Amino acid sequence: MKKTTTALSISALFAMMFGMSVATAQPPAGQPPAGQPQAGGEAPTIDADTRENFLGAYAEIMQIQNHYAERLQTAGNEEEAMELQQAAQEEMQEAVQSNDMTVEEYNTVIQTASANPELMAELEAAIESAME
Repeated sequence: MKKTTTALSISALFAMMFGMSVATAQPPAGQPPAGQPQAGGEAPTIDADTRENFLGAYAEIMQIQNHYAERLQTAGNEEEAMELQQAAQEEMQEAVQSNDMTVEEYNTVIQTASANPELMAELEAAIESAME
């Protein structure tokens, strides 16, 4: 059950944090989307440094998400809720950048993990281990 929850958390964070324009997530022309097998059918991987940066950013993002989730529940109106969501998104972007990643790199890790069950399992295990 924990693995499913973690996988759902990663997907939910991706949707919440980076619900930016679709153009931002599009690969350059002629390149397959991140997370899709390259020629030869091998699933893409990420290096150890990127993985560590992602895990650090993810931990910070979870804290930000939890903090703002409570505040969003008590928002007085839609305008206040939108302002809170914008502030949360900005803090999440800063968390990614403070972990030596760009938003695009963070998105690529999520997309790659979504297409690579082995990588997803590794990330989930690392996240669960960090939460203990």
